[in-house]
Amino acid sequence: MSDTPRRRATDRIRARPRGILGRLRLGHKLAAILSMAALIPVLGSSYVATRLVLAGLKSGVRAQTERTMRYALNQVLSHVREIFEGTVRVSEMPGLADRLVLDPESITRLLASKDDELPPGLIEIADATGKIVSRRAIGALSMRDLKVAPDAEALKRALAYERRVNIATAADHLIIRASAPVIDDSYLLRGAVIVSVPLDFDFADRLKAQLSADVVVYQQGLATASSFIRPDGTRELGFDVPESVSKPVLNGETRIVEVSAFSRMFSVGLAPLQNLESERLGMLAVAVDEDSLAAAKVQAWRSLALGGASAVIFALTLAALLSRRLTSPLGHLHAGALAVARGDLDQRIVQETGDEIGDLAVAFAQMTRAVKENQERLAARMREITTLHEIGRAVSSVLGQEELLRKIVDEVAALLSANRCVLLIGGPASADGQASDGGQLGFQVGAICGDVSPENSPARMAGLAEALSKRLGPTLIRLEAAEKDPDVGQLASLAGVTGPLLAVPLEQKDRVLGMLLVSRAQMPGTSSGENSAIPFSDADLRLVSTFADQASAAIANARLYNEVQRSSEDLERKVKERTFELVVANQELELALGELRTAHAALVHSDRMAGLGQLVAGVAHEVNSPAGAIQGAVDTLAENVGRLASRARQLGDLKMGAEDRTRFFTLVEQLAPRLAGARIEPPAQLRHEARNLALSLEKLGVENADSACRTLVEIGAAEAAYQLAQLAQRSTDSSMVGAGAGSGKIVPLEVLVGYLEQYAYLFRNTNAIRTAIRRITRIVGALKGYSHLDQAKVALSDIHEGIENTLVILHSELKYGIVVTRKFGALPPVPTYVDELNQVWTNLIHNAVQALGGEGEILIETRVDGEDLAVSIEDNGPGISPDLMPRIFEPFFTTKAKGEGTGLGLGIVRQIVEKHSGKIDVESRPGCTRFTVRIPMAGPQKTTPEAVPLPAEVVALANK
Repeated sequence: MSDTPRRRATDRIRARPRGILGRLRLGHKLAAILSMAALIPVLGSSYVATRLVLAGLKSGVRAQTERTMRYALNQVLSHVREIFEGTVRVSEMPGLADRLVLDPESITRLLASKDDELPPGLIEIADATGKIVSRRAIGALSMRDLKVAPDAEALKRALAYERRVNIATAADHLIIRASAPVIDDSYLLRGAVIVSVPLDFDFADRLKAQLSADVVVYQQGLATASSFIRPDGTRELGFDVPESVSKPVLNGETRIVEVSAFSRMFSVGLAPLQNLESERLGMLAVAVDEDSLAAAKVQAWRSLALGGASAVIFALTLAALLSRRLTSPLGHLHAGALAVARGDLDQRIVQETGDEIGDLAVAFAQMTRAVKENQERLAARMREITTLHEIGRAVSSVLGQEELLRKIVDEVAALLSANRCVLLIGGPASADGQASDGGQLGFQVGAICGDVSPENSPARMAGLAEALSKRLGPTLIRLEAAEKDPDVGQLASLAGVTGPLLAVPLEQKDRVLGMLLVSRAQMPGTSSGENSAIPFSDADLRLVSTFADQASAAIANARLYNEVQRSSEDLERKVKERTFELVVANQELELALGELRTAHAALVHSDRMAGLGQLVAGVAHEVNSPAGAIQGAVDTLAENVGRLASRARQLGDLKMGAEDRTRFFTLVEQLAPRLAGARIEPPAQLRHEARNLALSLEKLGVENADSACRTLVEIGAAEAAYQLAQLAQRSTDSSMVGAGAGSGKIVPLEVLVGYLEQYAYLFRNTNAIRTAIRRITRIVGALKGYSHLDQAKVALSDIHEGIENTLVILHSELKYGIVVTRKFGALPPVPTYVDELNQVWTNLIHNAVQALGGEGEILIETRVDGEDLAVSIEDNGPGISPDLMPRIFEPFFTTKAKGEGTGLGLGIVRQIVEKHSGKIDVESRPGCTRFTVRIPMAGPQKTTPEAVPLPAEVVALANK
């Protein structure tokens, strides 16, 4: 019956599917494998070598293309730089700025005389208004395609004092357009210079001469110019690039691709051409010839085919020589393996050769013997483990100590076929030889199984255990004949123990819990000199030792269970007593808490009234300053109107034409509102600018203009000097023609500048009054918003509005040396107690001001933090001492001088934040103190405490 499963396993091994190779004999397989072993490396190495050579050639061409493309881009940039530098030289040409103002028609002649110094391309000169006054083409160019439009970006940037070079698009090609402003010696804008150079066939030929490679220029994906020339001498526009290649290049990438064009193969490098606004307007392609790479590929594949054929012939010859040598001994080894698979471990495998196959046969025979021995040992060990598991499970299922001890001795006696098994509880006697427990021996019998008589009473068994423990300590003891032992033989005889004896200590965490004694008696009818009992074997020792560990844990658990039961009863009694004491103390605490709430409410009201008094004083101070500004502006307004009327009369005496008078009043109306808020520069700078302006006017023929120039610079209207000078010049000419000899005392330029000055001062006074009134309105509005007299108790509010209103109210404390920095995030409106939340911001900002001592910086930051709104107020003051940090929220605790604080501010702040179901955190170190308030966006949570019934035991104790 036992051979049937093994035979079935062998049959399954023989019957498994084998595939195509499995149907061949070993010799045929060896021939096929050797052929493959020879052919694959040769073909693989040849293929790899061929690929490496081709890859090297291809990578070399690709590297050359990349280098050529980078050099081409550098040459393009060099060409752009030359055009830009030439444009700057034209803009700085001597006399160009003056001609733009005085004689624009002469600029064309000036450019014609400087042809040798001008850059190639279309050169256009514009005046200060953007009008093209001169245009000249250097080289064979089509001026129609290169002309700059009136609204071109290059012209606008040049008239805005900016030098610029960029790439732009024309009708059918790309152009390089450079622009530069024309500025005179006084740094005044006189016009602009624009130079436009196309990226055409000449540009491509120039790059080809420098690169030794053909070049193609594309506008978007279409070729517009190239260096390719047909055999008949005409030009080729270039080759088309697939959209799959041009699209990534126009998106900013650089590509190297192979292209077949004009009956040749090229390695083409493509790079985008973009302007300063990062717009990709086209591409630049560099083409490198690949004819040598194609010839190398053909020669490499021919060499690969020849090497493969030679490897096949060599492999077949070698396989025929070696197959017979290997197949015979492998057949014998296979037969032996099949026998072992059937379970026949006695099968003998014969060594036929002295090579590795023979060594394999010897090793297989040794392995078969080792498997047989291990199988026998494993069967014995499994029997021991099964028995030990059953005993351990039976012992572990018992919790009572007496029942547990009885279970242990019964199981051990049955396991070892012992006639007596005794379990003693306790430990050895003390070191001085006295008993360890009231004069008794250290061990006491806990349970006994087997023969019990007056001769072998439990007391004598305990004495035997004490002697064994003193002699060898807490180690396992095995005796072949206990009564013959020189140390304990006498005690063993008194206890009736003869024959083999096992003494096993029961230990738990280096503490001896007891000892287990197991003995086997001699067979009846044998003499005392013979030992007919079966001695304890090593397997018995292992079983008893392992079982002793389990028994020790079970005994310790039983003791612990009893202790836990006693502790639980004591704990229940103490909990009942403590609960009754807490009920009485809770009633007393509720009375004290009610009194504390009443006192706290009164203190909070007092602190609010004190804060309100400080706010009222600050608001009065803030309103007083703008009111004084209004009074001063009103006093000077009447004088200003009188001076304006006087200047108007002088203006009426001037002989100005209707058109000039209209132009003057239009200019005054345009300048006056802006001059009203003009910034006042330092006196030294005013004198310097006035002197430069007077010198510029003298060059235009205006004399004695120092006073007028000083007035124009002071009011910030220096840019209007030329227009006013032209109007004054024409008024002077008219006055000279129609006036008498004594009518030349009026200086027209001073009259015009004086009227503009008084008109601007009139606007300044009105702006001062308007600004002061706006400031008073802002303070009153902030005070109203801060108090929230017209809002409900809980309403949607803007946190930023509350903070801003608080800053307005506290402006009198912030404006002299404290900088407030706002870092506000996007916050939604949230339901809050608006008036109380404003008190939080007031207390925190006021504390920061006092900590800074009048000088420093306050940072206010808001953000959304999960489901909360977080507001942080930080100052760079000295910080809070670490030993004071735990007490800052305590009522009446303050570090301020007497009379400066009540110590309730931060306590009230924490109370208001907790009322909003939020929390407040503080971090402090020297130079940085940061308070962070977090408020739920859902608003305050209204919770009503419910009465919790007391346990019945507590009620019973209270009644007693």
